[in-house]
Amino acid sequence: MDIQAALKANALFRDLDRRALRAAAARAEWIEIGGGEYLFRVGQPSDALYLIVNGRIRVVGANPDGPPLMLGEVGAGDTVGEITLVTAERHTADAYALRDTAMIRLSREVFDDLVVRHPTAMLQVTRLVVARLRAVTPAPERESVRSTRTYAVVPAHPGVDVAAFAHALSAELGRVAATLRLDVARVEQALGEGMAATDFGGGDRHRRLTGWLTQLEDRYRYLVYQGSAAPDAWTRRCLRQADRILVVASADQRPFVSRNLAWLGEQNLRAPRELALLHDGNARYSGLAWRERVGADIHHRVERTLPPRDIARLARLVSGRGICLVLGGGGARGFAHVGLVRALQERGIPIDAVGGTSMGAMVAALVAMGYDAHELLARLRATFVTGKFLNDYSLSRISLISAQKFHRQLRVLFGERRIEDLDIPFYCLSTNLTRGTPMVHDSGALATWVGASMAVPGIAPPIVHQGDLLVDGGLLSAIPFEPMAAFGRGRIIVSDVSREPNLRVDTAEDAQTTSLLSVGAAARHLNMFKILFHTATLTSERESRDIDSRADLVLHMPVSDVSMFDWDEMDEVVYRAYHHADQMLDEWLPAP
Repeated sequence: MDIQAALKANALFRDLDRRALRAAAARAEWIEIGGGEYLFRVGQPSDALYLIVNGRIRVVGANPDGPPLMLGEVGAGDTVGEITLVTAERHTADAYALRDTAMIRLSREVFDDLVVRHPTAMLQVTRLVVARLRAVTPAPERESVRSTRTYAVVPAHPGVDVAAFAHALSAELGRVAATLRLDVARVEQALGEGMAATDFGGGDRHRRLTGWLTQLEDRYRYLVYQGSAAPDAWTRRCLRQADRILVVASADQRPFVSRNLAWLGEQNLRAPRELALLHDGNARYSGLAWRERVGADIHHRVERTLPPRDIARLARLVSGRGICLVLGGGGARGFAHVGLVRALQERGIPIDAVGGTSMGAMVAALVAMGYDAHELLARLRATFVTGKFLNDYSLSRISLISAQKFHRQLRVLFGERRIEDLDIPFYCLSTNLTRGTPMVHDSGALATWVGASMAVPGIAPPIVHQGDLLVDGGLLSAIPFEPMAAFGRGRIIVSDVSREPNLRVDTAEDAQTTSLLSVGAAARHLNMFKILFHTATLTSERESRDIDSRADLVLHMPVSDVSMFDWDEMDEVVYRAYHHADQMLDEWLPAP
């Protein structure tokens, strides 16, 4: 590798004259680390700056309350370590290789000498440090997915047509940016017979193959490495070259630890793993079982015939270009979500992932099942307007209604369907009243968890789960934004129907504190249902501002005058929401 050329191509060093570049290159060090290896750890002395030639480094910070916080990722052409090098502090974060990574190392001594002799270099570094310190990545998870450049596609077991899958995925990614699929035949056509079988200790052959792959990464936005059903030399290289690993399995195959999975389990690779589950409509084996075998974070359901719809959704999700909906809670106001869905569908904008709370959970579940806006409207009308499934009053010590009729209707709508078997990724939120924490439901019985998400305290009885009481998710999060942000799969559209502007009572100036029951006519506009409704759809101003700043589009639906049980206002609510969404999408979307 030409170290001088790599330095010249980097913004930090491109203004140096040829002599200075030669001097820096002569003292620089070429290093390689394998996927999973640490470059540096918190507390270690900062003794070098690293320029990445190929590969990927993830930087994570300590988090005493949970898993490490991802601070960012850097790839080819980026530098890492420059901040603590300039500040002369110890490292404040961990940095490790997601995949095999080659770098140029400039020691502190070389860097300091360069700065003394060429102050321009220090100016460039200072600018970079200031930019890094000022930069606040609003969605590091999404940026991690979006910055993926190399994918390994390998079968979980023999019998998977991985070539057809890799070809379809490459073609779809190629619609967005330059993409190349790499298999044994393509490697040997370019470099000669047997080159794909070169192992990592292959000396000159290994360096020649690695150099060629590095050139391809410079030329193409995406590389799709196609492996085989056995961990041969090429498949191992595919996995070690990948920013993201896609393991393809058949839903008809009982999950087991294949040779590929066994090899993966023995490695310390840190590249995220995802499962693509091929099915014929009815999955014989659960995606969750295969995910556990693969060690995957998520799974994608794809019909075995690889229809364009499924492959396009997969390509968007694995490249961080999806359209993700978050639907808030709000009783009858939640009908507004149907207006948004209609506006999106009329524009041909696909919905790639969806989550919701309370009524938003129900609409989201129907969207995840593949229903269009007209079908949504028909099912919601049958449930809330004509069906009257919320009138089984119990007047018990627990709740106003027993909700048995409603839960039966949910089973009619959703059957025995499980969340993990939905083609469109879905989650809903409930509130664990026992522990005072939100619960994200992204697997399990769809009808059960939608019902839990809609159990408004005082109106419907809580759901009992392992001894804990679960109620409406809106109690702690009327807009379940955080799970979708953590999912990181694309742009997030939020439909907010939670605002209640008129929860005040005008009293005499001297009545600073008094019982609501003694206020009289001043509180005539309030009742038990409005107060319960507000409790179950509470969004703080701080939370609302945070979501407004982080989401890509927030629609505050014009439904503030609609009450919790105004089911007969369905058509009016959908009409208003549709026109509001139509206008907002026109402003949000780029001009054709």
